[in-house]
Order: sequence, then structure tokens, then C-alpha cells
Amino acid sequence: MASLVWGAATDAGRVREANEDAFVAEPMVFVVADGMGGHQAGEVASALAATTLKDRLAVGAPSVDVVVASVVEANAAIFQTAHTNAAQRGMGTTVTALAVVPATDKRAEHLALVNVGDSRAYLRRNGLLIRATIDHSYVQELLATGHITEIEARFHPRRNIVTRALGIEPNVRVDSWVLPIVKGDRFILCSDGLVDEVDDSDIMRILGEHAEPQAAADALVVAAVENGGRDNVTVVVIDVIDGLDPAELDDTQPQGDITDGLRRNSIMSDPDPEPSQLPTPLPPPVGPVAHQLNRKITAKTFLLLLLGAVILTVGITLLAVAFTGTGTDTPAPTTPTSTTSTSSSTTSTTTSTTSTTIATSPSTSP
Repeated sequence: MASLVWGAATDAGRVREANEDAFVAEPMVFVVADGMGGHQAGEVASALAATTLKDRLAVGAPSVDVVVASVVEANAAIFQTAHTNAAQRGMGTTVTALAVVPATDKRAEHLALVNVGDSRAYLRRNGLLIRATIDHSYVQELLATGHITEIEARFHPRRNIVTRALGIEPNVRVDSWVLPIVKGDRFILCSDGLVDEVDDSDIMRILGEHAEPQAAADALVVAAVENGGRDNVTVVVIDVIDGLDPAELDDTQPQGDITDGLRRNSIMSDPDPEPSQLPTPLPPPVGPVAHQLNRKITAKTFLLLLLGAVILTVGITLLAVAFTGTGTDTPAPTTPTSTTSTSSSTTSTTTSTTSTTIATSPSTSP
């Protein structure tokens, strides 16, 4: 069995009244889920995800497919719950999880990593801090296509928009990887409340300052809160005490499905970015708007809100046009000059009045 030690910490932050994050830190499974939705529905969604994965994977996962299936089951549970309770409609959660896959006669013991949303997993190995997962977010798509830089991504006004989450649709796509168990590896699972406040170089520095995983988790959460704490923040740190010797991992040999991604996303801990390259952190928001900032929403919800705004704008414009048309004065009829003309003129006046009534009917209807 894998020899692992771990620590976990969470905090609501300086802005949010409630903590909608949930985590699991058990010998065979580790989970971080970041809930979203009003009326504490986000808290319900993240708890459902964490509980489902804990129940299904507590004794280890027979395969990475079983880990993925557990996430799919959590998605179904959240989706069904949301559609049977009006107060929880639209709730969802991100999730990132690491599970131990025990050895069999045909394979060695290894780890399964899964991810949906923008909660993130890091791996520190041989002086490198590696982003082991890829965020499912609007900002990540801008970053991947070269439209923004890493620094700009951390402060982008739409960084709270996720493109994938549990509970939003009946089905969900789950990213998954297989990793060897390597002595000295340190994994970090975290909600975006950490990465929005603490950059990767500082995460690496803090990890290097704390040998014990619990101390490292505590220090990372404290750093996020001190840097603004605009969101809930949760961190789980897992250390591999015994496993493959790192020297056995030859770069010329395959290391599993995650190999290319690990190399592509490797981040050197040194040198640190120059202070002049870093934007000034935003101050924590205050007042009633504070609790609405950085609320995580899906891309679908964002598009629906945008469509609603367009419809509202068009509606207001049409009403303005209707009222403007109604207020136009009708020219007065010409004064009749004879009895015959009077009869004709009276008929014309009645027709004009009827026409005015028809024109004003739409604007006075409920």
C-alpha cells in the first residue's frame, strides 16, 4: 500500500460569509470541491461531490475508470438534487481528486488523478512545481490561445467563469491521468481561492519552507487570506514517503498518460518574477457587492445572463418607441364650410378618433 502523509486546511476568506468548499483527506482518496450557487446551494453541491467520492473510493480504486465513474455519479446526484429542489436550481461544483489504485498481479500500484472545473492539482518533483491539471475556465481558454498572459489571467475580470462543472448538465466530461507513485513527490489539491491570491512562485516557496504537509497546507491558506481572501480557500497537501526512486524515471521512457502534460506545464521555482512585472493586487471589496464578486458561474449561465440583458434592452427600446408614437399630436380637422361638408367632416373626425384608440391600445394594456 502507498505510504502517504497529508494535511488539509480551509478558510471562508475575508469576504464570503459561508464556506462552500469541501474536501476529503483519507488514506486512499483526496478531494477538493468548490461549490457554486445561491442560498447555500454551492455548499450542498460540493458536499455531495466529496461524500460520493469518499464513499466510492475509500478503500482504493480498482482502476482510473472507476474514479471517473465516481465523478460521473456525483454529477448525476447533484443534477437530480438541483432539479427536485427549486431553491437549489443551478447549483454545481468543481472537483479535483487523487485516488490510490492498488497493485494487482498485472500492474504496479499507482495514482489516478481526475479534474472537472478550475480547482487545481499541482505536483512538486525534483525542484519543479508542475500544474498537473488543466483548468476548465474561460480564462484558461484565452491563455491557451495566446490572447492573455499568465499574469493577466490571475487578474482577469472574468476569471470566475468555468466552462465545465458538476451538476450543471445531465452528463459531464472528466479529465483523468495515471501517475506513478514516486518517493519524494508532493501533491497539492486546491480550490481557486488559493491560485487567485498566491502565484505559483510563492506556492513553491511556501512548500519549500514547510516540510510537514499540514504545516504547508496551513501556510498556503494563510497566505491566500492575507493576500485578499476574496474567495473560500481550501488546500490538501499529500507527500509520498515511499515509492519509486526518482532516478528510475528516465525521461526517455513513458511515465503514463500525464507525461506530456507534466512536461509542458512544468514551472521552475527559480528565478522568481521581478516585482515590477507583477500587477498591484486588488483590494478586498467591501459593502453589499462584496458577497457577489467572484461568484463562480458556468459559461452557459454567463451566456444566459448576457442573452437576458440583450432581451431586456430590446424590450425597453420597443416600449420607448411605442410611448413616443402614442404621444404624437393628431392634426385638428379643418373647420367645415357647409352642411354637406359638416357631415363629411364629422365622419372623418370619428374615424380619426377610432384610429387614435387603436394606436394607443398596446401601450395601455397590462
